[in-house]
Amino acid sequence: MRLSPPLAEPPGIAAAVAWLPPGRHTIEDALAGGLDERMAARLGYRSLCESADHSAPEMAVLAAQKALADAGWDGDQLGMVAHSWLYHQGHDFWSPPHYVAHQVGARNALPVGVQQTSNGCVAALEVAVTRMIADPDVDRVLVTTADRFSLPGFDKWTSDFDVAYGDGATALLLDRAGGPYRLLSIVSMNAPEFELLHRGDDAFSAAPLAHSAPIDVRRTKQAFRNTGGIPLFGATLHTSVQQAVRQAIAESGLTPEDPRLRCLTLPRIGAEPLARFFTPALEELGLRHTEILELGRDTGHLGAGDSVANLADLDAGNVLAPGEVALLLNTGNGFTWSCIAVRRE
Repeated sequence: MRLSPPLAEPPGIAAAVAWLPPGRHTIEDALAGGLDERMAARLGYRSLCESADHSAPEMAVLAAQKALADAGWDGDQLGMVAHSWLYHQGHDFWSPPHYVAHQVGARNALPVGVQQTSNGCVAALEVAVTRMIADPDVDRVLVTTADRFSLPGFDKWTSDFDVAYGDGATALLLDRAGGPYRLLSIVSMNAPEFELLHRGDDAFSAAPLAHSAPIDVRRTKQAFRNTGGIPLFGATLHTSVQQAVRQAIAESGLTPEDPRLRCLTLPRIGAEPLARFFTPALEELGLRHTEILELGRDTGHLGAGDSVANLADLDAGNVLAPGEVALLLNTGNGFTWSCIAVRRE
């Protein structure tokens, strides 16, 4: 997505926040609870964020309130609230984006829900920027994500082969007038034929958790593996990651060798799939001056929020100098691979 033109200039990012609960479920806890040591090594996490009391939308509100305070904004200045999630939001027949808007006082905003699994934060950003392009009266937008993975519906450590899941929320504020960061590019590559990885051989059900409780992603992935489709998936991932990163760099007016490309952050998925699929693809791009960062070993995969959480970590650590660019790589089942380019102003 080229962000300028049609915008006079790319939108600013006024704030990026990750709200994480204080609780942690450590790898030692997981091993004591029966997690296989080989699986623990494959996942590579030290701990997962765990919310004892806050639901996902409640965490989204806490993240949004922090972001608004950081920017010095009031909720009624927002023209849109885009909320994204991966898993259950606390009620079965209800609109979490309207709850977030209500709780932050966004009376003039259009609340929109965006559910594109783990790539939700990127999809929500694309929706938000599209709205800013289409409606010149929308100057400020809030994008939130939130997920809480808990039993009996979901086991953080064992519901999946490739990922362990942490609880938490993120919030990002877009401002047409600018901010401490500038959103230069959003690029997404899609391969919808791989939705089969999370559907497998299962028939369509009439209600949630009909096939298993807790959710068993391993079953559907194993069914896909049995088809012999993993080599094609790996090759598609390899090409798609490279295309997304190259295009995001080009749309930022840079080349892979540019020293202003300070870092690239990886999605907070398991260590083994990162090493097997993502690292080889990135090594071929010639990113000579770009540090590759894994920031999720102590949080787990934050559902729809990885890339915004990564930007929040970069901001908290003051990683980028003025003029430097971060690439935020993300992925979501379905399948989509995305890269966001952000410049420190």
